[in-house]
Amino acid sequence: MKVLIFTPVIKASAIGRMACLVTQALGSQGHDVAIVRTESRVLRENPANTALRDFGTDVIRWDDEQGVLNAAATADLIVYQVGDNYPFHEGCLTWLPKLPGVVCLHDFFLGHIFYEWAQRDLAHAGVLLRQLYGSDVANRFFKFPNNSAFIEGTRDIAPMSEWIASQALGVITHSRWGTPRVAAACDGPVRVVPLAYDAPGIPLSTASQVTKYPGRLNLLTIGYINRNKRADQVIRAIASSPMLRANVVYRLVGHINPEMVLELSRLANSLRVNLLISGEVDDETLAHAVAAADAMSCLRWPSLEGGSASAIESMLYRKPTMVTDTGFYAEIPNDCVVKIAHGDEVANIRSALEQLCSEPERREQLGERAYSWAKVTYSADTYARQLVDMSRLSQMARPVANAKAYFVQQMKRWGATEELLRDEGIVSSLAVMG
Repeated sequence: MKVLIFTPVIKASAIGRMACLVTQALGSQGHDVAIVRTESRVLRENPANTALRDFGTDVIRWDDEQGVLNAAATADLIVYQVGDNYPFHEGCLTWLPKLPGVVCLHDFFLGHIFYEWAQRDLAHAGVLLRQLYGSDVANRFFKFPNNSAFIEGTRDIAPMSEWIASQALGVITHSRWGTPRVAAACDGPVRVVPLAYDAPGIPLSTASQVTKYPGRLNLLTIGYINRNKRADQVIRAIASSPMLRANVVYRLVGHINPEMVLELSRLANSLRVNLLISGEVDDETLAHAVAAADAMSCLRWPSLEGGSASAIESMLYRKPTMVTDTGFYAEIPNDCVVKIAHGDEVANIRSALEQLCSEPERREQLGERAYSWAKVTYSADTYARQLVDMSRLSQMARPVANAKAYFVQQMKRWGATEELLRDEGIVSSLAVMG
């Protein structure tokens, strides 16, 4: 089978890393894969983003129109890796309406990517919002004062996952919690498949160079360090316990804005918490950081993703992993991670860390259970086989999608308004085709 995958390829993208693993698995299973890199031109031409994943196959730029069309003409399956980051996925949004395929949906909240995409045609974006969520939501969507207010005001009532799902021939999600909305919007098959990921480890020759702080609990958070990683709450939890304050070193590794560095540093200094902020690092340095950790904090609130690469990587490294008991994380077996209830968050984090700090045997047992479960669950080979199976199922959905599109276009030619097309009688009549 010939497979065409739209995905970021720069090393800064966790989705690109996952897609690279799946590409290699597809190749080992005898399939021919080509890649369309989907980053925006600005991101692609940034000197900081010259390091690319090695997919071992042809890579085409999304804005090479003829190259994409030539590759698509011979493809048996077209796959889009979509997450909530416009600069990483601009190519997906450009080609999905023209070359429908199977979408691997990495986030159940797509408000940010829609917001940036909408700037090219706000009038059209407004029509889409009214179709999906009604006029009240459409009138408020672009008027929130800041990002936090935007997320809180839209994540439950207008997550925009339906926008992408409605354009797909089929969708793969990576957890169950946000799947019902997707299934209601997609005419094709929707399947939950655990995210493919790995723990690359570090070369044996450099393993001895891993820096630890003997006698301390080395706690680590990795990835894009923003407010929903709850680093400030972890700092407050450590500060609230004399035992933790004396024994925990908390390290942050990953992209972090200067304002966040200043805020967290001031908080840690004022509370006498040992905080190390390493910022963005290369793959080997990241692997060393994970290897040196005694435990990892993968807290999220709100949780908007379909799967967490950092939590999966932590488990694959046999690390005891602390997660918020919500969304994707709630679906991990209780005996594989430490789950934190969001209510009374600081007290719950403190209790969990005190137990991890004082019981090294429990840390080891927890890490081993997590590894045993994760190595089977988050398999690139399994993901590749599920993708191939989705090819057959999604092609069965193509005639339904084409028929609905035809009747909608006909009604528009006859003068149907957007409000009429949202009428329950019209919607239910079209639904009979599915």
